[in-house]
Amino acid sequence: MTTPTHRRRPRSRRTLLVLATGVALVAGAVTVSAVGAATPGAATTPSSKRLHDDFNGDGHPDLAIGAPDSTVGTQAKAGAISVLYGASTGLATSRKQVLTWPDRSTSPGRAWYGSALQSADLDRDGYAELLSLVDTSADTSSTRHLVVNWGGPKGLSATPTLLKDAPIEYSGAFAVADFDGDRNPDIVTATDEDPESLGGGTLVRGPFTRDGAGAGTATFGVIPQEPWRATGFAAGDVTGDGVADLAVDAEFLDGDIGTGGTALLVGGSAGFTYKGFLKDAQGRFVRGEDIEAGDLNKDGHADIVVGRTFDDEDADLPAKGGAVIVVYGGPGGASTTRKPVWINQDTAGVPGAGEWRDGMGSALSIGDTNGDGYQDVVTGLPGEDLEGLTDAGSVLVLRGSANGLTGTGARAFTQNTAGVPGTAEQGDRFGAETALLDPDQNKRHSLVVGDPAENAHNGSVWHFPAPTGGITASGSTSFGAATLGAPSTRSRFGASLAD
Repeated sequence: MTTPTHRRRPRSRRTLLVLATGVALVAGAVTVSAVGAATPGAATTPSSKRLHDDFNGDGHPDLAIGAPDSTVGTQAKAGAISVLYGASTGLATSRKQVLTWPDRSTSPGRAWYGSALQSADLDRDGYAELLSLVDTSADTSSTRHLVVNWGGPKGLSATPTLLKDAPIEYSGAFAVADFDGDRNPDIVTATDEDPESLGGGTLVRGPFTRDGAGAGTATFGVIPQEPWRATGFAAGDVTGDGVADLAVDAEFLDGDIGTGGTALLVGGSAGFTYKGFLKDAQGRFVRGEDIEAGDLNKDGHADIVVGRTFDDEDADLPAKGGAVIVVYGGPGGASTTRKPVWINQDTAGVPGAGEWRDGMGSALSIGDTNGDGYQDVVTGLPGEDLEGLTDAGSVLVLRGSANGLTGTGARAFTQNTAGVPGTAEQGDRFGAETALLDPDQNKRHSLVVGDPAENAHNGSVWHFPAPTGGITASGSTSFGAATLGAPSTRSRFGASLAD
């Protein structure tokens, strides 16, 4: 087997949790305090709505914002999550709920509650749940777990539950989707080794009960006959059979540091089937620092978008300043009729120019921003320099079309864009996190940008509306944790967004 390679740079992955000590946990529920009260609208019949990000069942997607470095009581970096509830009028900071990790003054470390947020209806009652990574180690081994706040007609539960049988090691990567075709959401987590010493993970089958238990577990390998480990996941129906498939950022364990590629595992009732590594049009293995999946050309197959944020010596790649590459889906996995495409700031139609350390490919999000039925791609460029300001940051919106992802019609936003609140400053790293959601259900996804470094690492979040024509700076708003009554001092508000 040929080993895909590249020299990896330090990561800033959305699914990566910082290695450090944490808080000791006991199995079962973990009590947290809620600051303020949820004020969601009346819930619909649970079976009538199954949006993956509608926590209160009113038919409008909601937004969860992680601030994992929040101090709670005497506990530094305990973590907090702020929730804004969607409505026909969109998002508003008045419709809020704040969840904080408890003050455990006798515990040995930190929790980082609010890291790597994702949402899904785990128990299929019509209300989405919110999942967060927490670090629960009592030493430097950095043991991580998933906790869940349960959805309901009044919003999320104030008390998160520890999910059972969902170990997370190394990268902290996990994904939620129906991987076995039974219409229940399952959870995949990355583990260092499976029973046969090959890189892989754990599949926890749904539905889940309120005590955190799933319906069963299974381990799986990533690549046959090679020792690998998974460092990132993206879920989507690549084959178009109604069952979610899994794209895996896989790292080779026996080779040079940084060797690896993106593998595709096809889901099914019998488990995952390995379909090989993704390659670009020149036959080069595809690897990056972020992975997302969505149907960009509306052909019924999810496409895999990989963000390659680093600059390295591979001068033959069109990736100066970072790039995204799209591998299109098809009935057998990767499409055999549509070639993969690279897009960076030197691509025709894309604003700006590729410059070293821009970080394009960071914080990917996928959604239809202009209502044309084609899903678009948002990428952060947190290392973008503006008017002499190093690492001020920006965000790009790239359009999907019948021909796939294109630079035509791309839009760029920074803190210096007319209509955007605030002013770009050196080291802001605007665009370190992004999300796309449709809170007012107008069939156009608005843009949320997280900047956890803003204001001396207090952090801020921006919301860009999506009227007819797509995302615009006009009417954009910005707010921080203090606006919501959440812990704010060096909290890194906006470090994670559940979209």
